[in-house]
Amino acid sequence: MGHDEFLARVPIFSNCTPAEISAIAAVAQEHPFEAGQIIVTQGTPGQAFYMVLEGRVEIARDGRSLGSFSPGDFFGEMALLDQAPRSATIHALEKTRCLMLSSWDFKALLEKHPSIAIKLLEVLSRRLRVADERLSG
Repeated sequence: MGHDEFLARVPIFSNCTPAEISAIAAVAQEHPFEAGQIIVTQGTPGQAFYMVLEGRVEIARDGRSLGSFSPGDFFGEMALLDQAPRSATIHALEKTRCLMLSSWDFKALLEKHPSIAIKLLEVLSRRLRVADERLSG
């Protein structure tokens, strides 16, 4: 599966047009990680968004496992909008490949394709509502 096809299946980009997906794919970079390798560290500034292409990663906060992500899952989406400290550490459980989108590349992309921002905000808003409902319930 090519990066365009993969990105079109990632929920955060599901409302994007094929042209928008191609523009995102043009700035996304593939990165390999070995088993045990840390991808992001809790408390450090967020500078990139990651999508799991292959393999599995574990999410841990304050040393406690919160679960894992598999191909098609993504993390670090808030880093596209701000550089606040990461809320969790993510490390590869096995050999893993991620598609990475840096915040600076994404912001430059939004200047050329502002419609992507509106679609992204809709998805992030839905995710925030779901998280809020989980905390409230």
